[in-house]
Amino acid sequence: MRALSVLVSAIAVTFGSSSPAHFQASPPHADRPLFARSVQYPLLPRALEIALALSAAPKHLRDAATVWTLEENGYTIAQRGSNPFSCLVSRRAGDLFPVCWDAEGARALLPLDFDDAKLRLSGKSGSEIKALVVQRFKNGEYRPPARAGVAYMLAPLRYRIDEAGHITRTPSNPHLMFYGPNLTDADIGGARGSPVFINRVGPDGMMIVPLGEQERGAIVNESQSLIEQVERAIGYQPPR
Repeated sequence: MRALSVLVSAIAVTFGSSSPAHFQASPPHADRPLFARSVQYPLLPRALEIALALSAAPKHLRDAATVWTLEENGYTIAQRGSNPFSCLVSRRAGDLFPVCWDAEGARALLPLDFDDAKLRLSGKSGSEIKALVVQRFKNGEYRPPARAGVAYMLAPLRYRIDEAGHITRTPSNPHLMFYGPNLTDADIGGARGSPVFINRVGPDGMMIVPLGEQERGAIVNESQSLIEQVERAIGYQPPR
């Protein structure tokens, strides 16, 4: 646990987000179509999607990370990096959030997003895709991470979009994720609200390590411009 605390502190120091550029986000669906005609998969202006994807990573990794953006035919490389990290904005089943995977995560788990997009284009529903993911882990087509590794979700924004297009902003606590396939909270002494917990039990399960309150506050303050631009682009209206 001491090692985790040291890493969290290091990330907080290096995050140091610079102010993102201002993008002119059009009204929802005005200038770009929905991906696979699904309201759960809004297509963002490319520059904005790149900025959002990179916001998941600490600052020192961003310039050299590979970035994938969702285009009309699926995910494509928008920035080819030179370090092992790959960042994208996930939208699986209408759960929109940025994440940045290390090499092992990119090998084992990034394909789930790519295949999700392909399956959506083929007409599969969210429930059908979820069942296929379970099946593919069982038959070995997907494999859990085979070694220790880390993924970053340092951006303080996440949105749920239901099948009717209603958008809910969900609490997004900037955090680190360490691969924990098939582990439970009992295995690691974890619990929600503690320094570490398991997000879900399964081959793609993660040990979640939230950043501290001071670090979270700094990231939220630094991310306000990006949050506003994303919310304009997807058409999110905060509750009044």
